[in-house]
Amino acid sequence: MRMKSLLLGATVLALTACGGGGSDTSSTPPTDTATILAYLDATNVTNTSSPSNAQFSGVVKRWKLPIPVKTNGEARAVPAMNAIEAKLGYVVFDRTSIASADEATITRGIVFRQGTSYLPAGANPQAYCANVSNAPYSGSSPANSVIAPGEISTRLYVNLDNPQCIASADVTIHEIGHAMGLASHFKGFGDPSSISADFWTVLATLYGNPIGTPRASIVVTQIKN
Repeated sequence: MRMKSLLLGATVLALTACGGGGSDTSSTPPTDTATILAYLDATNVTNTSSPSNAQFSGVVKRWKLPIPVKTNGEARAVPAMNAIEAKLGYVVFDRTSIASADEATITRGIVFRQGTSYLPAGANPQAYCANVSNAPYSGSSPANSVIAPGEISTRLYVNLDNPQCIASADVTIHEIGHAMGLASHFKGFGDPSSISADFWTVLATLYGNPIGTPRASIVVTQIKN
């Protein structure tokens, strides 16, 4: 994913627009602990964008596991969730409780939609292959998405594809990362690729610390595989 593309969506939401891109398949170990903490701080702890929001600035903001998911039959959702669970080493997603629920009744969980990515008029479709928002075709974040002490508790849509751009498997994982609480991009998460060792370490650290953990008490969780 190119930074030039990512910047096109910056005026809407930090996590709104993501274009195509490849993976960093390097086996190079993640960067130093201080850098990982800085990435997590910028993308979640002190970030003011959805879904972490500024309601509880200074603490870890994430979902209570497992996260309810409605895939709507989206074929890319299951492999992406499997990849995330394999990397983190535990169950992350509840794949059954809202699977058949009417979307209008869902108040907490991630909902996948195909062909509904936010695409502003006149924008480059390749820069808006997928996004996370409060509704299909929307570039807006949900209001009041975090409850004390920092739990993400809302309905979030992972919108994949627009008429001129198909989201890759890596972009699908990337967008789930946003939905899980990584609001803004950092090196290895949007620059220059969708997925990297640092992405996995930041995500593992986010979910390796209790909800509401203050910035000074966060411990980095390393990925072994």
